[in-house]
Amino acid sequence: MLPTFLTQLAAGCYLTISLSAMRQVSWRYLRLIAVVTLVLLFIAGGLFYREIGAKEWAHHWRPLIGMAVAAVAGSIWLFVNSVQADRIGGAQRLCAVTAGLAALATAIVLAHRPDDIVGVGQQDATAVRLPVATTTALGAMLLGSATAAMLLGHRYLTDTGMPIAPLRRLAMIYVGAVIARGAWVIAASVPLWTGEYRPGGDVVWFWLMISVRLGVGILVTGVFAWMAWDCVRRRATQSATALFYLSMILVFLGELAAQFLLRSENLPV
Repeated sequence: MLPTFLTQLAAGCYLTISLSAMRQVSWRYLRLIAVVTLVLLFIAGGLFYREIGAKEWAHHWRPLIGMAVAAVAGSIWLFVNSVQADRIGGAQRLCAVTAGLAALATAIVLAHRPDDIVGVGQQDATAVRLPVATTTALGAMLLGSATAAMLLGHRYLTDTGMPIAPLRRLAMIYVGAVIARGAWVIAASVPLWTGEYRPGGDVVWFWLMISVRLGVGILVTGVFAWMAWDCVRRRATQSATALFYLSMILVFLGELAAQFLLRSENLPV
């Protein structure tokens, strides 16, 4: 579960930055994102390698290859960023897109694997392949947009001359990700409210995770997203940064609950 979550977070950061106003932000901010995402990939790779064991890696080559491709593209991005400095070009966006797609594909593959923490895997991987891919992609964008916006907000504390347009772009991406994620979760959880779905494990724990997934990961996150957008609209960057920071924690809790429900209950919310 943790390798999947970390790879999903890295993918979201890469893809969010590829959609951002890269030429209007500080090159040091892009370098920070490149370093953070590389660290996430290396931690995810280490956890996954420890999980499968040294003797079994040959049977689980696809996630390792995906992480390697993402890491190579991310390393190239870091090099290009250092060379270009303030002359940010399209090559950096290309590197971010390549690394993001590779990391996202890896996260989707990992989402279908059995999990040591939860103790089970997907009950019918073929039947839920598209929902799993969809929920993983939407979760990645929500995680990445919240994290990228929070880190960019901190840049305004030291780079006071940076225009508000880059933060406004990231805030729009984040709000859009919250809306898309919320719409998906509502649609995917319909069987719960119609009585068509019955939890397979402990009922109390199941509903606790549902409460975290919906209440914290969607409803409260949505409120904070609106507040953050309002602060950005008013150019209150410090207040927006604080809200993005709190939003990131809420999103993390919601997406971890989603990972647990997918693993334990085969529920792609």
